[in-house]
Amino acid sequence: MQKLYLKTLATCSITAIISPLQAADLADSDKAILPTMFIEGQILTPGTVGVKPDSGGISDAAVLLHKVPGANVNSNGPLTGIAQYRGLFGDRVNVITDGATYKSACANAMDAPLSHVPAVLTETLTVKRGIASVSSGIETLGGNIVQKTRSGEFSEDDEILFSGRTANGYNSVNTGYYVSLFANIANQNHKIHGGGSREAGEDFAWSGGVNRDTSHERNVGTVGYGFQTDDQDHQFDIGYNYNDTHLSGTPSLPMDIVYSRGGVTNLNYNGLIADKYAVTTEFSYQDIGHQMNNFSLRGDVLAPKRRVSDNTAEGFGYKSTFNIPLFDGGLLLGVDGDNIEHNAVITNPSSDVFKINNFNDVTRDRYGFFAEWTGDIAPDWAFELGARLNWIRMNAGTVSGAGAPIFAPGKSGTKLAADFNASDRLKNDVNLDVVADLTYYLSPDMAVELGFGRKTRSPSYQERFLWMPLNATGGLADGRNYIGNVDLTPETSYQVELGFDWQGEAVYFTPRAFYRYVDNYIQGAPTQNQAALAIDPTALEFTNVNAQLYGVDMEAGYRFLEDWRVDFLLSYVRGERTDITDNLYRLAPVNGKVSFFYDTDEWLAGTELVGYGKQDKTSEFNDEPPTAGYILWNLRMQYRPQFKYAQGLQLGFGIENLLDKGYRVHLNGLNRNPTNDGTAIGEHLPGPGRNFYATVSYDW
Repeated sequence: MQKLYLKTLATCSITAIISPLQAADLADSDKAILPTMFIEGQILTPGTVGVKPDSGGISDAAVLLHKVPGANVNSNGPLTGIAQYRGLFGDRVNVITDGATYKSACANAMDAPLSHVPAVLTETLTVKRGIASVSSGIETLGGNIVQKTRSGEFSEDDEILFSGRTANGYNSVNTGYYVSLFANIANQNHKIHGGGSREAGEDFAWSGGVNRDTSHERNVGTVGYGFQTDDQDHQFDIGYNYNDTHLSGTPSLPMDIVYSRGGVTNLNYNGLIADKYAVTTEFSYQDIGHQMNNFSLRGDVLAPKRRVSDNTAEGFGYKSTFNIPLFDGGLLLGVDGDNIEHNAVITNPSSDVFKINNFNDVTRDRYGFFAEWTGDIAPDWAFELGARLNWIRMNAGTVSGAGAPIFAPGKSGTKLAADFNASDRLKNDVNLDVVADLTYYLSPDMAVELGFGRKTRSPSYQERFLWMPLNATGGLADGRNYIGNVDLTPETSYQVELGFDWQGEAVYFTPRAFYRYVDNYIQGAPTQNQAALAIDPTALEFTNVNAQLYGVDMEAGYRFLEDWRVDFLLSYVRGERTDITDNLYRLAPVNGKVSFFYDTDEWLAGTELVGYGKQDKTSEFNDEPPTAGYILWNLRMQYRPQFKYAQGLQLGFGIENLLDKGYRVHLNGLNRNPTNDGTAIGEHLPGPGRNFYATVSYDW
């Protein structure tokens, strides 16, 4: 039987339409991959799911994760989607945009990594199913997500290439809209691109009224230049993305976004030396300013306790790899790292003396070294083995508070600041990651994969350096105040994964099962700090516990009668503490989607059912309320004219939540806005009501 070979990071792209994407080019002609299938715009190959934005009503890039088995979104607002994968979220899930590991400036992750560049300027969003390779990032305990923004292509001949895309849409549920334009001009050696987008919307409606404090406004710009040699052995790219988010709501957090402004610069080099040694180098720099308050959108409800918080995040990152052919595969050697500084100050616009230095000169520096071999060990057998050593260095400056009774001499706030300032805040963690992955090809269209991973994560700066009870928790949105713990131990995860991939000419089936045990899992538990309890008797303290997560996720589909198809997606995860009887916080309930479409080159029309089960396995320590299950019915249609002067034009129409069902999304945060219609304080925020959307896009 002919030798089979699967690239470790083979991708599939999901969109609402068939797209003329190309599969990865394999250099060795005697090696093959499992067959490529085009199902609902997917290029389906094992191991990785890549999501390509469609022409639906989506504007936020994080929402694209709903198309990935096992993935979901913790939503605290219309532009504040935090990635979740198999029950882990926040800093546990590594997010990379064009080589940069974006760090939120907001201590509550209002500017989550996937909020910096919207869906309309995203080329693909790629998720490695299962255990992320050690080469994918420094801390990938919960998985790895790669966002590739639009950057254009080089011309394939001597002609000047002018290409681009405009995508625009309207949503009735919040009278929202998005507009975008991207253009690229290139020859065989040079390319220059630029683009921009604008999104805005009002508070969205649902069957219980209006979900207040969900209006939003975001403007994004991108520019870049690329160069490649005549033989295409060397390529250099420089890009800059700028985000200017204006007043936008986050009703499950104590404050709303006033602005989030700043840019990320990326420099990337890819080269081939002596026709066999692959070299990559990446460098990035970010400088982000963020302000939030509790009155610009919420009015005078909290007038006696008006607060403003100014946050900044500045730093850089880098990565360099060298790939050496070795045996029947390749050995990848690499170094990577990033250095970031955070500051956050809370003030009262009605009092010049009130001031809390929440995070002062907080640094979190990471240095990584890794080696990874991938290749064939026998006919029909592929193997990946990788190891990574990470050094995490964290520190924080002194803190203080003034202008409130708790900061008077001898009071609890003053004691907490003094205790923190006297503590040993310089922390150094040395963490080891190991990944082993074995794939056996049962036939040319069928493979079985078995993987093992040991992954680590050091505490976030909030988990270590939050010195007084506050809700600055990286977006947990549970309504609770937390205090940090400088002596936290890094998390260590042990995961086993079993996957099966069957990709026939008209059918695909890709189930995966996993089990993960996390030693020293970090979560909130009732604090014993008496000074903290004097401020908030219900305060939680970030604490090391033990936990386990297990579950299954899958995609499946069948194409029949040439132009008809049915597709399925299912995700289930269960998370528990193992040191006591309790559940982990904010895990998605079992969920899935069934879609049925008529799909030709010109027309796409069909329906889908999206279902979520009830979630009553909730966290007791977080006082997490349960949610009921629900099913939503959506209708979608696209028209893609095929006549000469209209090719590239796409018109989309649809109705989401056709029956206008009222429901509460378990991964939405708990309401903090007392003016919300039909939602009490501490209740899960609802999902949108019936939404009519229309889109128009054009590619050239």
